[in-house]
Amino acid sequence: MKTLAFLNKVIFVLIVSIGLTFSIQTKVVSSNQECQWVSVDQNDIAGILTMIGERVRENHNKLTTWQGKIKIVTDRIDRGAIAERTFRERLKDDGQPTPNTIVEHQEFFREFALDIKKEMLYEHHYPDDRPKHHIMDTDTGRELQLKQHISLGSGKNILTSDYQIHCGADRVRISDGVAFSRMAVKQVRPEGKLTCGSGLYPVFDPRETMKVFGNPLWETLANYLSYIDKHGLSSTFQGYTMKVKVEECNVGDVKKYKMILPAVSSGGPKVYISYNLVCSSGAGFNVVSFSITDEKGRVIENKIWDYDLINGVYLPVQKIEQNFDYLSGKLNKQSTITFMEQKANNPINSDVFTYKNFDLKDGDKFIDKTLNKEFTYQKGNLIAIEKKSK
Repeated sequence: MKTLAFLNKVIFVLIVSIGLTFSIQTKVVSSNQECQWVSVDQNDIAGILTMIGERVRENHNKLTTWQGKIKIVTDRIDRGAIAERTFRERLKDDGQPTPNTIVEHQEFFREFALDIKKEMLYEHHYPDDRPKHHIMDTDTGRELQLKQHISLGSGKNILTSDYQIHCGADRVRISDGVAFSRMAVKQVRPEGKLTCGSGLYPVFDPRETMKVFGNPLWETLANYLSYIDKHGLSSTFQGYTMKVKVEECNVGDVKKYKMILPAVSSGGPKVYISYNLVCSSGAGFNVVSFSITDEKGRVIENKIWDYDLINGVYLPVQKIEQNFDYLSGKLNKQSTITFMEQKANNPINSDVFTYKNFDLKDGDKFIDKTLNKEFTYQKGNLIAIEKKSK
């Protein structure tokens, strides 16, 4: 009965994941009908883009500290040849036919604390108490077994403008991936962006969840405003007509703007795409929905945000992100981020950004590469290890 219940639950997750594709589209359609979108005067577009950028930046600048926890649920869907390769490389052959569709379901958490003025960030990522990493064949409903145990992993990081400390498992049991000793390493952070050769772990910054593009929204809109200033609202670029459109609507006291921003994809074949953004005054004019469509109207990516006003700052409470296969239009991946226990603009205990927040046990190591020293953790303190002379 337990196995049946588990399979039913996983099948339900898959149905919800695929169904959300249509529910989000339906939500947008119904919202459009409710809003009764109206095109704004072309002479007002530059002013609206400027206003939205300024309001989003104002909201961002009100944030001084941010603490919370997020749950991340991810479903990745492999089909056809990709599913066959996944089955061959990662899964045990149980004698059954090769699956046509494989769904990999993962759940894990991230805790974070951010002090913007002090430029300090703490994050802790870990799987659920009962690790939820399931792979199933949707044709038969059977759970597929991995060739070897895969741990979703856990670790803690402290990030400042000058250094980074990573704490993770030092020795792990092969059978179940449980760590029985930990080690922390402090390193100088190089200037500029991290690269694969930096040797540092990527650290989750909750502010990234509010970004639509790689940079803040006001910077992206400023780039479009600069382009409009030089070329106008409608121009030709690499054979494509680039036309910026803005529509507006009112729902009660809430003002919404829908922006259609043209672009040409980078990397690989040049493809004309549209960025479709909806900003709402009910979210501090942050983006509440975003999609990328190609010149034929096919959806490549969808993002939906829900915001709440927390101690004077609009912060996300949920974000759903979907990626689609460019040719078939089918859902490839969906991630849902749910925020919990959020606090904004409250003092953060200074111990949060020290080794005292790493849950080290007696005998665990702390290596400080900035001082070229090694320590061992004993009874709440770091004890220097004397290097033996050669």
